[in-house]
Amino acid sequence: MESSMKALSSDFGLYFKSFNLFIERSTEHQCMEKFIDENLPDVVTSIGKKGVSSLNVLGVGSGSGEIDFEILGKIQSKHPGLSIHNEVVEPNPNQITKYKDLAKEKAQGLNISFTWNQMRSEEYEKQNKERKESRKFDFIHMIQMLYFVQSVPDTIKYFHSLLETNGKLLIIQPSGDGGCHSLWNKAGSYFPTKSGFLGVQKVLDEMRVKYQIYELPSDMDITECFIEGNENGERLLDFITDVADFGKTAPPDLKAEVLRYLRHPPCSRVENEKIIFNNDLYFIVVDN
Repeated sequence: MESSMKALSSDFGLYFKSFNLFIERSTEHQCMEKFIDENLPDVVTSIGKKGVSSLNVLGVGSGSGEIDFEILGKIQSKHPGLSIHNEVVEPNPNQITKYKDLAKEKAQGLNISFTWNQMRSEEYEKQNKERKESRKFDFIHMIQMLYFVQSVPDTIKYFHSLLETNGKLLIIQPSGDGGCHSLWNKAGSYFPTKSGFLGVQKVLDEMRVKYQIYELPSDMDITECFIEGNENGERLLDFITDVADFGKTAPPDLKAEVLRYLRHPPCSRVENEKIIFNNDLYFIVVDN
């Protein structure tokens, strides 16, 4: 199946068109907020060493910061009186700008300081190693970003090594029973991106670290993907496959196979004449 397919993540402009539409059509952020409200407080209660006056938090692939601020709020509520230094690793300059604007709006009166690193996670690791210095963190989160790294095992191992005593690493990714996992198991070998959500648990098991998985329901309306020539449907299909202009660049037989597989369980269900994609999420909490 030779083609001119390119990873969606290689085109920032097209990626964010697809991403913003994905957020509109899915319950992903609501799912994350539910975890942050109901489960995260218990997770972060035990972080931090005795006698410290501050906590260090690191977001890897934080985007424009909306979810980060939800997380920071919960950490601060469980550790009142402690200052928080929040470090961000995000390669897209537009997202960094949005994050800084959000910080100006929301951080007033909060005891939180920020450091922004406009770079990929691999560049951050290289920079730290060249400087022969690495800050330790009480809480690190990697939200839906392992698709974009060069090596999933190396990325997880490196950031886990940055955890402070009692520190926690949070990885958020599609669940093993979700539509993304099913589709990529079926057709992922034909896509230009090799998905980072296939095999995270295997990596953690090989590291012999303790971790806990929370699975929460989420879904997405992908009805437009099956309307020929529908612009929104094309962008959603790009996002699901991580292929820029999938509908135009994928071989016809691959496109037909992907659409056929997407339309039925385990990827999707029909509800009120709409095709609803299973976007359930894993929240993996890894101990130091």
